[in-house]
Amino acid sequence: MSFNVYLCGYISGEHLDQCVAWRKQIIDYFKHDPKWYNISSTICFIDPLCGKNLKSISSDGNTSDIPSRAYMLRDYYNVKNADLIIVNLDTFGGNRPLIGSIYELAWAWETHKPVIAIGKNNLYIDHPFIQETAVIIVPTVEDMLNDSTITYYFKGAVSAEG
Repeated sequence: MSFNVYLCGYISGEHLDQCVAWRKQIIDYFKHDPKWYNISSTICFIDPLCGKNLKSISSDGNTSDIPSRAYMLRDYYNVKNADLIIVNLDTFGGNRPLIGSIYELAWAWETHKPVIAIGKNNLYIDHPFIQETAVIIVPTVEDMLNDSTITYYFKGAVSAEG
């Protein structure tokens, strides 16, 4: 049985390195941390940046060489089929709001998916909708990786030991 984790967050060509880095950090942690090493193959990370031509993403993140309806429907399908959503609410200094991520959080709420939120931006983390949607809010990726919440959901879904 696999445990599907959707990595939701800001996408911008202007801040592409940071948009990719936090997702890679989470994936690498589960592949290389000894306590997850034997069971990490049962965790499937769903990365919305995977499969996209990253160079075609505009600086504002609103356009790419993929039609907008196509990636919106793909992301909806991925949220609907995920067991857990991890959302990074950081915009990495960008001015554009997290409209796509907020949509995905609404889909997560609608489909009763647990959400772990990462962020320090009070504009988002203090909003009642985020407060009610997330089961936990942590300030950094490192804090999320050190928290037991993801382990709790993973073990509950696949009865893993560790």
